[in-house]
Amino acid sequence: MTTIDLFKNDPEFIIISAGQPIFEQGGVADRMYVVIAGEVEISINGKILDVTGAGGIVGEMALIESRSRSATAIAKTECKLVPVDAKRFTFLVQQTPNFALNVMKIMVERIRKLDALVLSL
Repeated sequence: MTTIDLFKNDPEFIIISAGQPIFEQGGVADRMYVVIAGEVEISINGKILDVTGAGGIVGEMALIESRSRSATAIAKTECKLVPVDAKRFTFLVQQTPNFALNVMKIMVERIRKLDALVLSL
């Protein structure tokens, strides 16, 4: 089961208009978001790190480590997102091991992209 399969029929979604921030670097980190539709651009200090679409997640670090946001996420197109707070995240990790593996894979991909960005400076 993919991440989007777990959330595609979730009634607790939000819609973010193109160009609007989902969260900003340095802001409060209390939830992550599952992208059901649209594209989200993730940047650090104004440099684009990643663009993720349907089935992707953004803000996952917020639920693993209690710190302020390390990046900014902006809706590149109109987005349908499902917010996931710490309680739900913990439940999903415990009940759906593949969800935890998907989150880890996404984090590793982003670390590799960040590595490439740093090496290109």
